[in-house]
Amino acid sequence: MKKVLIATTNKDKYDIVSRIFKKTIFQEDEFIIEKLSDDVHIPSLKEEGSNIERARKKAINAHNFLKNDYDYIVGLDDALIIKGNIEPDIKKYINKILYENYLHDGEEYIFNRAYCIIDKNNNIYEVALNIPEIYHPLKEKIVLEDHTYPLSHVSYPIGYDKPVCKLSDEEATDYFLKYVKEGLMNLKIKKH
Repeated sequence: MKKVLIATTNKDKYDIVSRIFKKTIFQEDEFIIEKLSDDVHIPSLKEEGSNIERARKKAINAHNFLKNDYDYIVGLDDALIIKGNIEPDIKKYINKILYENYLHDGEEYIFNRAYCIIDKNNNIYEVALNIPEIYHPLKEKIVLEDHTYPLSHVSYPIGYDKPVCKLSDEEATDYFLKYVKEGLMNLKIKKH
């Protein structure tokens, strides 16, 4: 079986992306999908540029260190599109969104995830895909944990009455697939 590395230590990001990949470009019967383990030390990069540029830098960085261990390495990076403006530095907005009423209850925004995939032959495939969500404020204060996605507590999929963090794996996967499946399949990744 071929091996795919999702170059992240973020458990939430890995969980949803690996489930999406298994239903699209890296089917379960052909690929083993892993995340970056905490004991693998790849030098950190300065996060600058658009989210597609940052995803590419992450993928190239991991590829330079681990290319002999994996058939495909995936870099991911997220941005928000709020009030028509793309905000590539989500970390800068987390507290504003969670605790400072940056968004209004019921306001729609776009979660934009960039994917950059590099194969063993150094072919690069990349795309940034939009997932619409609706903001509803926290009902209680949460503890922000490393390697998770805190906005999942205030991000509600359109048509759902619960936040992303309360969706079942199947519900979350189906919702994200509705918006990303076509874009991922259009990458036409060569299977070596």
